[in-house]
Amino acid sequence: MKPILSISLLALGSFFLSSFNITNNDPHNNLKVKVLTEKPEVCNYKGILLKKGLVKGAVPNTRVEVLVFLQQYNGHWMKKLYKRNGSGIINMNMGDCGFTGNYHALAYYPNKTNGNSISFKKIQHLHNSRGEDPKFRVVKRYKQEDGTVNIETGEVFTPNGETVEVTLFLEKKEGGWRKKHFTVHGSGIINLGITGKDITGKYRAVVNEKI
Repeated sequence: MKPILSISLLALGSFFLSSFNITNNDPHNNLKVKVLTEKPEVCNYKGILLKKGLVKGAVPNTRVEVLVFLQQYNGHWMKKLYKRNGSGIINMNMGDCGFTGNYHALAYYPNKTNGNSISFKKIQHLHNSRGEDPKFRVVKRYKQEDGTVNIETGEVFTPNGETVEVTLFLEKKEGGWRKKHFTVHGSGIINLGITGKDITGKYRAVVNEKI
């Protein structure tokens, strides 16, 4: 693998990629972690770079562990452990061109949960539950006061880091559709950079694996 810089189980604020918490059936446990990622330019936008983790809902001054599992193109999972006290930011700065972009991040209190109880087999089962087909969604879009619609970022899921072709059909205000194509390597957040006064913000997406 080609390293570029040096991820927990909770729903990430991301629809396909995931992070989540272990609550031990405690309804008062609000511990969460959200991971900020990008596709690194140095890898020709393959792989993944974990930039920062944001821990929320932690008991003040209490040790929190964040365990991240990352899928590699060789089919194996790698795990990385981070620690901090209470809520706040963890500088991760970790990535590789050999990652598929799929990961699971988990936040927990080590005095209540043993991180070693989360096996690679459980992670693979969780990953398989997402399905076998690539998926796409828009994650950030907004309309300006002058009526201009901006569709900034999207998210792609591929089961094993496949390269896919995403075709977006953008609804036009006067009828019909505008079409845009994107080639995406593996799972992750992608920049769309779509803007226009002629579109409504509604869209349809077709995702096909690139042969």
